[in-house]
Amino acid sequence: MDEAKLQTVAQVKAFLDERTEVTFRVAKEGRYGLIERVLKRHGYARHERTDKGVLRRYLERMTGLSRQQVTRLVRQYYKAGKVS
Repeated sequence: MDEAKLQTVAQVKAFLDERTEVTFRVAKEGRYGLIERVLKRHGYARHERTDKGVLRRYLERMTGLSRQQVTRLVRQYYKAGKVS
């Protein structure tokens, strides 16, 4: 699956609502890049709280990181404009 095809939060939510479990994960080296791309593409800061939760759950599933780790990286993105 090409993650760039998910252009709207509604598409991301539909992807998460599917019962199929993702059998692939992003390589460890590509996790931060994926997180940055998703946050930029969807304009994370301008969304409401519920949509932000959908995007965080999507990042958790795609990267294999915990909720706390994703939250920390999103906060880092807010402060520095990048994830490192």
